[in-house]
Amino acid sequence: MATEPPSQIVLQTRLTQLPQLEHWVHSLAGQFAWPPPLVHRIDLCLTELVTNIISYGYPAGGGGAVSVRCWAQAEQVVLRIDDDGSAFDPTSCVLPGLPTSLADASSAGRGIRLVRHFSDEWHYRRSAVGNELTLKFRSHRTATG
Repeated sequence: MATEPPSQIVLQTRLTQLPQLEHWVHSLAGQFAWPPPLVHRIDLCLTELVTNIISYGYPAGGGGAVSVRCWAQAEQVVLRIDDDGSAFDPTSCVLPGLPTSLADASSAGRGIRLVRHFSDEWHYRRSAVGNELTLKFRSHRTATG
């Protein structure tokens, strides 16, 4: 990662905090002149992951915090999501096969499938203080791949 201090946002674990995350992403996009397809990919992945952390990482309804850091580099954007919720490694999830009909469709795993498609790399680590998920996005890639 780059040596300059990262941009960071800290959110409370409430879904009402998601508009702040979107605003932060768009602010960074303006600051670093990210192309719209890159902004779309980053916003989609962060919204999905932070929503899942808030919805499932705190089963007793207890509050916590989610921190997102961003390192903007010449060829890529690196984001790290830290939370103190339940341990969960989304990078190791085995996803169900794609349904053959609407009747067979389920919402399980769709978000992880999206993140795998729209990010270029992702790495998980469980530390003493919680979950650390690092995502990398190449700046020259388009929104569709």
